[in-house]
Amino acid sequence: MKTLKLPWSKSITNRDFVLASLTSWQTILEWILLSDDTKHMMNALKSIWIEVEQSWITATINWWIEKFRWDDKTLDIWQSGTCMRFLTAMIILNKIWSITLTGEDRLLQRPMWDLFDSLKQLWVKFESNWNLPPIKVYPSEIKTNKIKMSWTSSSQFFTALLQIAPVLKNGLEIEVVWDLVSKPYIDLTINELRKFGVKVENDNYKYFKILPEQYKAWKLLVEWDASALSYIACFCALHGSEIKIENIGSNSKQWDYKFLDEMKIFWLKFESDWESTIIIAPWIKNIDLSKYRDYKVDFEAMPDVSMTFMIMSIFLPGKTHITWLQTLNLKECLRIDAMRDELRKIWVEVESDSKSITIWEYTWSHKKVQIETYNDHRIAMCFGTLETYIWNLEILNPNCVAKTYPNFWDDLKKLKRM
Repeated sequence: MKTLKLPWSKSITNRDFVLASLTSWQTILEWILLSDDTKHMMNALKSIWIEVEQSWITATINWWIEKFRWDDKTLDIWQSGTCMRFLTAMIILNKIWSITLTGEDRLLQRPMWDLFDSLKQLWVKFESNWNLPPIKVYPSEIKTNKIKMSWTSSSQFFTALLQIAPVLKNGLEIEVVWDLVSKPYIDLTINELRKFGVKVENDNYKYFKILPEQYKAWKLLVEWDASALSYIACFCALHGSEIKIENIGSNSKQWDYKFLDEMKIFWLKFESDWESTIIIAPWIKNIDLSKYRDYKVDFEAMPDVSMTFMIMSIFLPGKTHITWLQTLNLKECLRIDAMRDELRKIWVEVESDSKSITIWEYTWSHKKVQIETYNDHRIAMCFGTLETYIWNLEILNPNCVAKTYPNFWDDLKKLKRM
């Protein structure tokens, strides 16, 4: 049986960095992910006088309000969306100086209107390019603890406010207008707040209340990345493998772990205990998929792994219609458009709009094709996994996987050798 360990979660690592920075004393985080995104978060926190000492996969964070200051500086956070969203909310706690958050071109094209609107309701003074970064935040007096928010674009905006809510003078009450997207990621955030001793009142995702409360410092372990599991499951189904993932199991709070349920149509089976998961699948060429002709599936709850399913969709008969993808074009690239354009390069018929994609069955071709990754780690990992099976793809800018899974190519080689 093949064995593998997944990387630690970038989403949880960066959430815990922020929460640890808001505690009353010292927090020790073990099993942090060392990736481009998390390194930019650590550097940003150090720039605003938060003490972060990192030794391999352990970080010690010290914070107290007297040291939370800066002197009108600009922080370049590269292309990290989590840093931009989380830090935009965090820096409104400053009462002395101003700070500007900026980054690479693609990050500056990603709208933040929901978060900016909430800052206006809180009477925060800031400057921005309409609804886009960069953003310059000035010291402000928070004049209310009740806001209304429309959460139709990114759950990270909501997470950003939940994280600072307990340290606001009067806490925070949020009434949700319309429907909240990506609810499992909100659950993930609430679970991390709970680890730091803070309770969030959640009324069916329509109303949230967080009382003023001091975060408690702990020694915590960061969970492993369930999103990375999707690529391993895809590899398993393509090649007919039995793989044991040694470091993530049924105790995972990450909704992306449920991607394994979606993969059951490829006769993938999995067994899990508290700490590990065994994935078993027959070789895809030996599977009768005829009953899944013109298959339809909803990926609202786990959009980050929807692209992995798009890769598998080319092996389903007829056409596959994947819906509720409206947040994808607000990510590291225009992901729906990117997947459409790159799949067409391998002679797959694809149609798409701003919320869905329809993919027809793949016709084999031996012609060498270059796959553009758009500097997007998930595009690279999706097509990198597919390349192990059809063998005629050249992945451009493969190093972009360092954003969340620095050892991806090494792990893929390891699986191919086994």
